Amino acid sequence: MTKTSILTLFVLLFLGVSVTACGNESTRVDPKDDEEDPIQSSGPYSSDLIEVTNEVVAQFKKKKISENFRARYNDAPIIAVIRPQNDTRFPEVTQIFQENLVAELLDRTERTEVRFSQRDSDVQAEIAKEKEAKETGDRTDRTGRRTKLGADYFLKAKFSTLSVTDGEYESDTILYTFELIDTETDELVFKGKHLIKRVSEKSAVYR
Repeated sequence: MTKTSILTLFVLLFLGVSVTACGNESTRVDPKDDEEDPIQSSGPYSSDLIEVTNEVVAQFKKKKISENFRARYNDAPIIAVIRPQNDTRFPEVTQIFQENLVAELLDRTERTEVRFSQRDSDVQAEIAKEKEAKETGDRTDRTGRRTKLGADYFLKAKFSTLSVTDGEYESDTILYTFELIDTETDELVFKGKHLIKRVSEKSAVYR
């Protein structure tokens, strides 16, 4: 076999391995339909987070939070979404739940109905630096305002779980609770819950 033939064979083999390595198939599934997911777990599913978010929005509308506040103060209430307290063995749920909740609330309401205060620590740090730059004249300040938004309500969620395993199967009962708190009076304006229970083989891993 000539050097050219050997080189050609090597290239073909390399390409074949590359195609095989890159040929792993993935399937896009509907996040609202957990039955499509081939990986089954006893932990939270995307549809659970969507259901909880829907319940929070429904409570907000049912209690007429915006209407009552605007009738009293002639202005939209300001809500700060507090990072959820997660006491389960699924820490990954915290961030995705908070992001989904805020996005849905913003999508389903108008700014004239309710306003939201961004309280993430990284954003707060950047805001502080920006305000300092404006005050020293390094950056322009077209608003004339010097204070950040004060929240009229805190929206807080908590995840609790009761987990049981026999070594082969896992059972998780997860309780999602959420509450709206008046920041002036500490009044609990509303509190809701969502309970799920799932059993699965001890195989799926959240990461």
